Amino acid sequence: MTNRSVDNSVVVVVGATSGVGRATALSLAASGAHLVVAARDRDEVELVVEECRQLGRDALGVVADIAVADDVDRIVDAAVARFGGIDTWINAAANLVVGELHRQSVDDITQLVATNVLGTTLASRAAMAHFRFHNAGVLINISSLLGLVPNPVVPTYAMSKFAVRGLTLSLHQSTWRRSPIKVCAVLPGPIDTPMFARAVNRSGRPIRAIPPAISPERVAAVVIRSVKRPRRQRTTGITGAMIFVGHHVLPRFTETFVAQVAARLIFRGHRDRSRTGGRHAANATNGVSGGWRRGRLRVQAGDSVGRLLARRR
Repeated sequence: MTNRSVDNSVVVVVGATSGVGRATALSLAASGAHLVVAARDRDEVELVVEECRQLGRDALGVVADIAVADDVDRIVDAAVARFGGIDTWINAAANLVVGELHRQSVDDITQLVATNVLGTTLASRAAMAHFRFHNAGVLINISSLLGLVPNPVVPTYAMSKFAVRGLTLSLHQSTWRRSPIKVCAVLPGPIDTPMFARAVNRSGRPIRAIPPAISPERVAAVVIRSVKRPRRQRTTGITGAMIFVGHHVLPRFTETFVAQVAARLIFRGHRDRSRTGGRHAANATNGVSGGWRRGRLRVQAGDSVGRLLARRR
């Protein structure tokens, strides 16, 4: 398939107020796309819309909960009313719950499944209905390497990412090879994202982004690569490539090794019995990066390379 043009295309980004979603929306705006920014936080939605407009393209904000079908329909209706249609739909919204399954409450699990699984499913359904009607479009769902390998301390999150990957690959198979409708999965490795600061933590230990976490801008570059040249699935960085190859060659060893190492690296201290769980909101942010990477030069280099790759014509 030849490269699709981003310039003047209409792109919906769900979960666009934080992390990879925000980095993707800003890079798309800088590349000439018209953005439909969707998330639950009105103030943050308006902020991202303004940032996109400052980059030179029109943007529309929609306050929506993708776990609610009517809200998803409003995203489609708003995009069609403003721009006449949708060329690309990107699902980047996700919640994280940390802790062994028996430590997670029913509410924790219900909220995670509502966003990560039901929300992604409803949003994908709406996107595919629109694309089928117009016989064109690209759907990109952001899963995770935890949709390929397990992790015992984030079992429900891994479950949800397996579900997202399964849904996406199934939708990919529902389109013919030469169809103008494409469905893609992006499976990032560890990312320096605010999600870890906002996570529900039932482990009793402080957590962090699993090192070596990469810049959200570098993940955004891979997402935008899928916008321009759709592909069944892509990963990011050296870590992702190594896990992909290892899982293909030695699946059981790779699953066990990655699961055990990642389960240790997510923690940044010893167990504190006084911390019974809940959100650690002191460092929570809806920005692009979560501040987990060390070294100013490394952070600047990763962000710059990611933006350069994402925004090149």
